[in-house]
Amino acid sequence: MRELYELCGTAPEVVFSPYCWRVRLALAHKGLDFVSRPVRFTDKEALAFSGQKLVPVLRDGETTLHDSLAIFRYLDERYPGHSLLGGASGESRLRLIDQLIAQDLRPALFRLLVLRIQACIDPADRDYFRQSREKSLGMSLEAFADREAGQAQLARALQPLNAQLAGHRWLDGAAPGGADYLIGGFFFWAWSLGEQPWPEDSPVGAWFRRLLAFCEERLGPVQRAAAI
Repeated sequence: MRELYELCGTAPEVVFSPYCWRVRLALAHKGLDFVSRPVRFTDKEALAFSGQKLVPVLRDGETTLHDSLAIFRYLDERYPGHSLLGGASGESRLRLIDQLIAQDLRPALFRLLVLRIQACIDPADRDYFRQSREKSLGMSLEAFADREAGQAQLARALQPLNAQLAGHRWLDGAAPGGADYLIGGFFFWAWSLGEQPWPEDSPVGAWFRRLLAFCEERLGPVQRAAAI
């Protein structure tokens, strides 16, 4: 049985890492069952078998992998039906998309979600999360979490997505594919934390509703963090 080690909050059923959501969606795309193994930020020993400390980690029999794009590649090689990458050129395209996400979409969403993450994670993780992120940011979480600036930053990041989705149901064509899951993982990040900072009536909003329906049809209802 495949096992997916993924980041959770206080409630183990609320998994929220965008990179883990990528893999969840990829497994659903392939029609592959898996067992969720929720871990918290400070559960580093639970991942020691993988030789590193980050999620997602997928264990498939004797094979252990980490990094979402490496897992996409493995799934296409091991289970070739319903391709995620569409070949070598497809992987290069997804790596470019990944870089653009890291530059624009991820920072915008993190500004809007950082205090939600701090509130939703296990109390034992909160000092670690605060100290590590404040060191990286060079400021307090509260100073960074400027909602007005975050919404403006997100609006700019969503412009090319809205333009593309205005005339297409999916980023990858007639059906959802690797690009939808690569980007969609970040929307599930917000959604699982109880947020929806994008307009419901936008092309992106309609696309996410389709992706959510696809996910829940195959994996069941998405567990969301309680309101705070």
